[in-house]
Amino acid sequence: MSEGHVLFRGTLDERTVLRGPGDPAAAVVPMRMGTAGLGLLVNDHREATRILSDVETYGSAGELMASVFDEPDQSHPDASSEAVFSVNQTDGEEHRRVRRALRRVIDARVRDVSDQLVQDVRQVVESALALGRFDAVASIGVPIADSVMSRLLGLDENLVSALRTAVYEGYPVRELDATLVDWVRDRRADPADDLVSDLMAELPSLDDRQVAANTRLLALSGVEVLAALITNGILCLAQDPSTQSLVREDEKLLPGLIHEVQRYASPIARGIYRMTKASSVIGGYAVPAGTLLVIGVDVCNRDTSVLPDAHRFDPTRGRDFEYLTFGRGKHSCLGIPVTRLIAAQALRVFLSGTTSFGLTVKPSELRFHDTAVMNGLVELPMWVKCAN
Repeated sequence: MSEGHVLFRGTLDERTVLRGPGDPAAAVVPMRMGTAGLGLLVNDHREATRILSDVETYGSAGELMASVFDEPDQSHPDASSEAVFSVNQTDGEEHRRVRRALRRVIDARVRDVSDQLVQDVRQVVESALALGRFDAVASIGVPIADSVMSRLLGLDENLVSALRTAVYEGYPVRELDATLVDWVRDRRADPADDLVSDLMAELPSLDDRQVAANTRLLALSGVEVLAALITNGILCLAQDPSTQSLVREDEKLLPGLIHEVQRYASPIARGIYRMTKASSVIGGYAVPAGTLLVIGVDVCNRDTSVLPDAHRFDPTRGRDFEYLTFGRGKHSCLGIPVTRLIAAQALRVFLSGTTSFGLTVKPSELRFHDTAVMNGLVELPMWVKCAN
């Protein structure tokens, strides 16, 4: 069994400590959210689960979410009225219509390219292991994300770079969408063998801006999250030789390992936004309609009032606990199946190709990107002993 002594992100530990046992006040924390104004951070697993389950009271954030990161465009004061939202920012029939179309094209595309993706992952991991010492972010996480964005979405190198910058360096969403709109317009005129072209064929009523917004969603919330999930998993395993040995000896433990990494070392920090459609009570407080909510996903995943030993990394614990990493219900992530497929392949090849591995620095010395949305490592320096 895992010893459970795995260090992840220091700021996550600090945020978790803020909510002590029996302290309901810290279940809901007021916070400034860009130009969207004052919102509420929800750190309680039960409350977050209830919010994500009740789409009638807690709807998509829409325009408020669009202004969380961007400064207002002074030259276009009415720009918000022209905003175009991706499927996770809509509700009702529009949400159902686009989500159904995305589900069909994602499933079909994954079936078409899954063998290629699995082979890509194997080649990336084996090439990294052959180095003996390497940065797992640059040598494994980034190349795998690039492969998925290329094979699934058809994105070129420049777009992938812009999307990654948007995640980690605050590249304005409006500028990114303008770049994507130009690319989508070209794709519509000259379709290719990719998911974005499939989406336009499946739902031709979507205009270029709508397609661009959903392309951004798939790339940012799916592919970059996948890369962070893999490297976060390697980080946990590097500190836990007993789990390395357990999973090498019994591959049936791999799904449980991935489940626990998604919970304990969530690649999502505060990436799920909702808005109150009506006044409600959250964490014992009256909350008016029109309030922006952000789910503290990684803190909720470690809520000891729901999972008493939530601060212990234990891949053998089973999968009864419902982590909130990819949302839940009608707004859950569309890319969960491909994420599990690729993450499982990456960790399987990494473990089978090594006899042992670890970090070349102390876990406390590792740096995470300075963003409240994701838990993504800047680098992950490793040493490995190869099986062959």
